[in-house]
Amino acid sequence: MRLLAPAILPAALFASTALGAGWESGMVEDEGGPVMMAWVYGADGGDAAPELRLFCGDQVSLRYGHGAPAEENEPIMEPVTAIFDFGDDAVSLEMQYEDMDGMYAAYAEPDAQVLALLRAEDSVAVDVPSGPWPVEEFTLAGSSKAIAAVLKTCD
Repeated sequence: MRLLAPAILPAALFASTALGAGWESGMVEDEGGPVMMAWVYGADGGDAAPELRLFCGDQVSLRYGHGAPAEENEPIMEPVTAIFDFGDDAVSLEMQYEDMDGMYAAYAEPDAQVLALLRAEDSVAVDVPSGPWPVEEFTLAGSSKAIAAVLKTCD
């Protein structure tokens, strides 16, 4: 059994850091062409990891994907309230399902409280009380730099 322990430990470390490792940013193709985007995956992986995304359009678009495969849950088509819980602070956002990426979207100005908290805090828990999904946890490691890259592209 001792011979197996070193082989199991690195695999366990990789699995725990592969998702939820921190925010990233970069240019991605969107329906209107390339766009600067910031994103993070939740720690609760599986086949479809929960995800937060940010990019600019007319306003900053904050997208939330709950991570449940589409065949398990039909999307809620009417607006839902998502609670972004930062520990000492919480922000409620009305979010609408978007067919183009299968995520829920809210729109905000670059100086919105939720964006400031995403940049400043250590983690956020996202809860959609009317949805069938569990509360999803996201690290905010690297979020300040990644979100700043997106905000530089906002008009």
